Parts: sequence; structure tokens; C-alpha cells
Amino acid sequence: MKKKNLLRLGALCLAMAVSGGMAAQKKQASPYDTYLFAFFSDNSPYGEQVRYAISDDGFNYTALNEGRPVVTSDTISLKKSIRDPHIIRSRDGKSFYMVLTDMRSSMGWQSNDGLVLMKSTDLLHWQHTAIHFPARFPNLAGFDEKNLHAVWAPQTIWDEKEQKYMIYYSIGRHDWEYPVGNRTQPYFKIFYSYVNEDFTDITEPKLLFDFGTAAIDGDIVYDEKNKEYILFFKDEGLPTINKEFHTRQGVMRATSKNLTGPYEVEYRHLQKEGQYPVEGSSVFPLIDSDEYILMYDCYANGYYQFCKSTDLKNFTFVQNTLTRGNFTPRHGSVVHITREERNRLEAWSDLHAALDELRRIPIPAYTLEELDDRKEVMDKAKKVLTESGKTKDFVKAARKVRKFAAKF
Repeated sequence: MKKKNLLRLGALCLAMAVSGGMAAQKKQASPYDTYLFAFFSDNSPYGEQVRYAISDDGFNYTALNEGRPVVTSDTISLKKSIRDPHIIRSRDGKSFYMVLTDMRSSMGWQSNDGLVLMKSTDLLHWQHTAIHFPARFPNLAGFDEKNLHAVWAPQTIWDEKEQKYMIYYSIGRHDWEYPVGNRTQPYFKIFYSYVNEDFTDITEPKLLFDFGTAAIDGDIVYDEKNKEYILFFKDEGLPTINKEFHTRQGVMRATSKNLTGPYEVEYRHLQKEGQYPVEGSSVFPLIDSDEYILMYDCYANGYYQFCKSTDLKNFTFVQNTLTRGNFTPRHGSVVHITREERNRLEAWSDLHAALDELRRIPIPAYTLEELDDRKEVMDKAKKVLTESGKTKDFVKAARKVRKFAAKF
């Protein structure tokens, strides 16, 4: 081979090698294509149950199960109501963890002493454990039923250093209350515990963050670029002055190089300028993007507000998503799911819809024999909902229910 051709061949091989290296370094596409929003819907016992909605873009959501509960509170919580569901995917991608406030607001805002831990492999059937703090930590000073009045908005994060899941939550105690003008403000601090491998128990609470005045709704995100943890939180309660900063129930930010602190506060609000009050902030990445979404509940105005950021520090307003019809979320969280997981949830939701269509047919439309057939069809469908987590089973059962209903 001539020298000139050898040079050309070498250049071609070099170009291919460089091209292959660039391709290898290209960011791998996400296996997820859908956003799942877990939330509760209002302050009634029926509203204080876990609901789901899904989205293609992270901003606009459609409720599953026609806005009705996915997990009923009376089966999982001591108070028979829940609030503030926070959901994450396990590190191996095979399971989901959800933590919730064990609370019924109709019993009073200072009547909550615990939280709920849940684990699932299909987002539909959940192992659950209710943790009542006074009973779980009877020797912990100040955490007795008389003094403890709030264990709010738990969330979960993986602690890389400890190789454990850590949950963190706001604690309110009567002996911490402080005066604001002629009124008394409950003082909330953020604590943390570690969860056991079965996700059924927690370690003794330890202080994570004390804002100096009331702080709730902690949400921790790890900033890979700056190698730091960012704690988003709400300055809660009656407006006051904290280190010359005017608290107004807005979303704030604090940072630390260590998950368990100490955290350094940035004395500014992050939400859209002039938007007060807000609560229940949650930050999550957009799929196949370097951008993050900050969402929060504008509960006094009837919408969720969405902002976005590329640096987790400066957020720009995107839109207000109205809470109406079947989609009326209060404090919740978002996790990415696969197309297969979405199909399963939608098939489960459709089976519920098929059963509702059958129930709406007036009883006088049936003969006695047909009533027996109706009961058999419905019982088999309910069994599928209770025992199966497979898309094909939901689809098959829904088809049978609708085939029977079509006769009338």
C-alpha cells in the first residue's frame, strides 16, 4: 500500500475513534418518559388520601382514577387520613418509597403525632407502617403526646455516606412556641431519622435545621455541579423578622456540603415575585434535560405554580396550573416513571372506570339471574384490582366488565 493511502487510512481510523469516543460520552437517554404526581386533594377526610396524576411535560397533569384515591387512608394511617405524600424510586429502580403525614386536619392542626412509611413494587399495592412518635420514642424528652403537636411533611433521600435512606420532617412542640405581636406562633424545626432496610421503622429523631423561626416542608436536592445539598423550605406562620429578613410564607433555600448539615440560609424567596402565601414546594429534574422544576401550592389562589432553573438557584416563572375538576392537588411530589409503569396505572384506572360505568346502570334493568351475573363479573374485577399488579389482567378484566354492561 502506498504511503499516501496509509496516511489516509490512519486519518480515517483516528476520526472513527474520536467519533466513537464522543458517542460513548454522550448522555444516556432516560428510561423514563412520564411524570407521576402523588398528592392529597383537600382538608376533608375524603380529600386526605393519596391520589395520582400523570404528565408528559411535568407542568400539565391528568388525574388517574377520575381524581379518586389510589391508596385509602383508613387502611394505612392511625388518624385515618394522610397529607403531604412524598414518593421516590429506590436506588435499584425496582421499588418505590412513600412517606406521608399521619394527620386528620378536622381534628385540629395541633393533633398530629406521627407519619407513615410505605413501600411498593407496582405503585398500587403498598406495605405500610404508621409511626406514632410518643409510643415509638417514649423516653425522648419533649416528644410526649401532651407536648408534641406536629410531625409534618416527611421526605426521603439516600444518604451516600451512611448508605441508608434518611427521612426528614418538620416537628412542632408546644414548649417551643414564641410570641409574634399579641399572638403565639408554633415553632417548627426540621429533624431527620434513618430508615431500616425493610422501610418499616426509623431511628431516634435528630435536629437537621433550625431556621430561627418556624420552618416546614423541607425538600432536599443534591446539586451535582456544585457538590452540595440544597434544602428548600417554607418560612412558616405569622410574618415576623428573622435576622432582618421579613418572613412571609414563601419558599427559601439553604445549602450544605453535608446532608445532615449544618445548612447556610439564603435570606430571599424563590417563588414568583409577589406570590404569597405558598407551601409544599417540590423540586424535580425534567426528563432528558439539565433543567429543574420548582413547583409549589398557591393554596389561597386555586393553582399550583411552576418555575424552572438550570442552576437550582435562580428560578423563572413558567405557568400556573389550575386545580379544578378531577385534579385538585395539595402538597405532593413528582417521580419519573417508565412507559410500562404508566400503562399499568392507566389500565388500573380504566378498570375502575369500567366498574363505575356498570354501577351506573339502574338495578331495575336486570333480571334476578342477570343480577347474579353482574355480581360475579364485579367480584372478579375487584379481585383483580386487589391481587394483581399486571397491566394485561387489568385490561382483560375491564373488557369483560364492559362486555357485560353493553347488554343493557
